[in-house]
Amino acid sequence: MAKKSESSRAPRVHLASLGCAKNLVDSERLLGRLAAAGAIVGAPVDEADVAIVNTCGFIAPAREESLDVIHEYVAWRREASGRRLFVMGCLVARSSEELRALAPEVDGFFGIDDHAALVRAVGLAETDPEDEGRLLLTPHHTAYLRISDGCDNRCSYCTIPSIRGPFRSRPMDEILREASDLAAFGVREVNVIGQDTSLYGVDLSPRVGIHDLLGRLSAIQGLRWIRLLYVHPAHVSDELIDAYTSLPNLVPYVDLPLQHLSDTILEGMNRHVTQADCLRLIKRWRERVPGVSLRTTFIVGFPGETEAQFAELLDFVRDLSFDHVGAFAYSPEEGTPAAALPNRVPSGVVEDRLRRLMELQQEIVRRANKARIGTEVEVLVDGPAAERGVWISRTATQAPDVDAVTRLRGKRLAAGEFVRARIVGFEGYDLDAVAIP
Repeated sequence: MAKKSESSRAPRVHLASLGCAKNLVDSERLLGRLAAAGAIVGAPVDEADVAIVNTCGFIAPAREESLDVIHEYVAWRREASGRRLFVMGCLVARSSEELRALAPEVDGFFGIDDHAALVRAVGLAETDPEDEGRLLLTPHHTAYLRISDGCDNRCSYCTIPSIRGPFRSRPMDEILREASDLAAFGVREVNVIGQDTSLYGVDLSPRVGIHDLLGRLSAIQGLRWIRLLYVHPAHVSDELIDAYTSLPNLVPYVDLPLQHLSDTILEGMNRHVTQADCLRLIKRWRERVPGVSLRTTFIVGFPGETEAQFAELLDFVRDLSFDHVGAFAYSPEEGTPAAALPNRVPSGVVEDRLRRLMELQQEIVRRANKARIGTEVEVLVDGPAAERGVWISRTATQAPDVDAVTRLRGKRLAAGEFVRARIVGFEGYDLDAVAIP
């Protein structure tokens, strides 16, 4: 049983979660711990006694956003006496002293795993771990399932190993218990996440593979869609690709961050793959899993990237016709090997290349969406859109938060439903559909 706060009134806690889905899971776990200890969580900020900001420190734009949000909450703290503000997460792990200097009015700073200390700082006693769980910040029918933390890949541009430490797989039984609990709660879609999901199990004893875990997850009653995210191209096994043909609820969607397709740039990034490796992998996946949807990300403007190398990347993007592409301007991060590389690409050139890449992808998606008109698909309804009579939904090949959506019209719809729909049009990346009675 959770212990009560010594205060006569339970603290009301508001939490702002920034950054990636892995950070969101950290926030959900903290909220579960606070609730088990007696806090009232999920309070609107103007009704809260305590505000917590879970920060992202991955790249410069994310750090800037985190600082902006922290200063917004500092202003909130000044508006009424007795309010308290705590800051946690990746940016604290990376730059705690700098943060303390920039935001001295914050009542406490906590790292990624300092949940117990934060619970005490709020004024609550610790609880039995069995009383704790996650409080989902996603719609009730969908959730992220984190299977590992940290990373050993050591990409030359990346700060994750220094922030989150070495790669660590969660025990399979622990993951399966959590997935079963989510299914019992009503979750129908799980999105499997980790810094490198394709490496899952290499550090466990006995050793297992990601395909073993997916097979066990597939057997959990109630999980209709299982989606695998963050698959590093250097670690894809034949068994993993086979899982896509044998597990009916493993959706045909692959999140395969390539980052570039020039051998020189891939070597400079320390990606452990060549251009030929990437092309063979894409060919294997498309041959063995017909209709598979491929999502990838690219970094534009890595030090030394020439116009010829960027043009080569554009040619490959045009020829390979990825279903989803995310693109980012290279950000030189202090302490990473890439930050010391010469031949920095001017920011104006980087922005121009980023624009050209995304304009090309927009044209690829426009043609693909046009070809989808008239086809029938299954969609998962997430909730009502701002426009009356329209519901935000997603196909199996549209991941939450990062991909486009399907705008659905129909009668008597409800969040969490799976619905047959006909594609009738599109706007930008998003599809328009009508429910089939």
